[in-house]
Amino acid sequence: MKSILKTSTAIAVLLCSLTGLAKEPMLRLTHKEDVRTLTFRLDTPSKETVIRFFDNLGNTIYSEKTGDVAAYGKKFDLMKLADGYYFLEVEDSFREIVYTIEVSTEDAKVINKEEKLKPVFRKKGNRLFLNLLNPKESNVEIKVLDSSNRVIYREVVEGQLVVEKAINFENAFEDNYTVVVSNEGNTYYENISVE
Repeated sequence: MKSILKTSTAIAVLLCSLTGLAKEPMLRLTHKEDVRTLTFRLDTPSKETVIRFFDNLGNTIYSEKTGDVAAYGKKFDLMKLADGYYFLEVEDSFREIVYTIEVSTEDAKVINKEEKLKPVFRKKGNRLFLNLLNPKESNVEIKVLDSSNRVIYREVVEGQLVVEKAINFENAFEDNYTVVVSNEGNTYYENISVE
């Protein structure tokens, strides 16, 4: 019973912290005879939201941080682009969404959308709290490295919907530590200094 209550509470806390993500970005493609545009709109982005438009070779065509605005909008002219695949990436501190866009002389269309949830880190004194919503319940590896890149802690969490971890650095030696979280081929880093 306690584990059900603990899991329910963790899910509720995660969902509350992700409330700002409830609004999906709006992406609309317009293609007429002489016009092919991509219109992108994002309501209430966080200050840390980065928008990036790039080609299949990784060359950045457009990149911008949204800053502290209530709504963000951008129109991309696709007429000047060569036929091929392009990507629109929207990344903030909670998630990353990548849209795959196929551009041809006659048409432009969104052919895929991939969303990755990131772990949420919260520092309180010399403690670091980690929360990760893991909908596929895949294995999550958590490591702590010191400034010499030595692994001082390692754990693999298997088959959990919500991964919660509190890492206590209160009795640690003075150093700069890096917490590494790996999940589904993605790796996330958080640094903490103990003085």
